[in-house]
Amino acid sequence: MKGAKFTMILFTLISQGMLLVLISCKDDSKQLKPQVFEPGNISTTSVEYATTFSIDDSEVYFAKSNNKWGTSNMKSSIYYSVKENGEWSTPKLASFSGKYDDSGPHISNNGKTLYFISKRPSKEVTPISKDIWKVEKDKNGTWGVPIRLNDAINSEKDEYSPCTDKYGNLYFASNRLGGYGQGDLYIAKKEKDTFSSPINLGNTINSDKGEWNLEVNNDGNIIIFESSGREQNLSSYGDLYISFKINDQWSIPQNIKEINTTGSDLYAELIEDDRLLYYTSSDSLKSTHTNIYSIEFAALNKKYRKNAVLSKQ
Repeated sequence: MKGAKFTMILFTLISQGMLLVLISCKDDSKQLKPQVFEPGNISTTSVEYATTFSIDDSEVYFAKSNNKWGTSNMKSSIYYSVKENGEWSTPKLASFSGKYDDSGPHISNNGKTLYFISKRPSKEVTPISKDIWKVEKDKNGTWGVPIRLNDAINSEKDEYSPCTDKYGNLYFASNRLGGYGQGDLYIAKKEKDTFSSPINLGNTINSDKGEWNLEVNNDGNIIIFESSGREQNLSSYGDLYISFKINDQWSIPQNIKEINTTGSDLYAELIEDDRLLYYTSSDSLKSTHTNIYSIEFAALNKKYRKNAVLSKQ
């Protein structure tokens, strides 16, 4: 038997005065290196960004554009892929998207509501701006007609990257008037079948620069967002930052150095069951497209939580 043979070898080595030390170590280097998500299938030579996964990891939605990244006329649509036998299917255009500029999808925990950003016409408001819309899934699993959220949520300016926590609270970014900088992060708390008026997340999170494209974990106590123009940034286009809620206060945001590049790094998505962080990156300022990446989150969470500091103001 193999076990008996190993015991005999071990006994022989010890009897000869030799010390055998068996070391088991886990190599985290691969896990801390970003991996392209579904290269050639979901991440292609086009512009793909802003993933959102169903809670059972069976569906992924994302925005896609055939225009160059960063151009003012970039038009996006929302696509989806389904996991079948452990493999992600070829992406298809979502039934509610394709005609207008749609981006920033987010699936709620129950999988029945998908929030997204759209620059589509609405009877309620003119002129058209980037607003938060939602679409509901019926009992047959079919998405219905998109509905624009009310004016308590949307403004005359632009809104970005809606996401929710397990309590149903809605978080988003906006460049509306009254913020601290070019764009700020807000929360609208869930109240029965609607949301309260949005509240600015404050000047520990928000700065006189720009805060955009956020992700909040299910418990609502971790926030990851893109910020442009900060002194710590590797890129003027935007880096990803992380903050923790401690004693009901947000910690001072920390630059996530392991994933930020000289290009655009944005649109984080936390998959807590798999302990993965997905995000979008253009990799460099010269790049005209983006890819979707994933990285193991546990080590990052541990590192930045340990270094979290509350503001003294």
